[in-house]
Amino acid sequence: MAHTPVSELMTPNPVTIAHDQTVGKAMELMARYNIRRIPVTKGGKLAGIISDRDVRQMGGRSSLKLPKTSKDDEYLALPVEEAMTLNVITIREKHTVEDAIRAMLKHKISGLPIVDRDGTLIGILSELDVLKFCLGILEREEDQSKH
Repeated sequence: MAHTPVSELMTPNPVTIAHDQTVGKAMELMARYNIRRIPVTKGGKLAGIISDRDVRQMGGRSSLKLPKTSKDDEYLALPVEEAMTLNVITIREKHTVEDAIRAMLKHKISGLPIVDRDGTLIGILSELDVLKFCLGILEREEDQSKH
């Protein structure tokens, strides 16, 4: 199990947003797809990542579900490249789930973009993906102990 590649757990072809799209568009995509982070691309390559947390901090709100104010309109029009996290922690598709967990813990992040050897985004691994994987292991162990 520890040698399972992240490519088996990742969400392939994740929702992305171009660097010059607006923060408002990023919020719309997060709501539509019920996701908390979106890889940001520039020229087809991963340029950053924007999360619901980045957006909340930018708007000074603790929750995206709070009512909008006139201040919201100002930052919603900004390009995501002004709100995104640069120098994204990534992992290659050949790395193991254990490698991914260690990276997520070390950097205190809840998601990892998965890239190929050329740095092209091919998927994303979330903490929920990892938890589902771990739950599957626990359930198999429980089933084996019953037999």
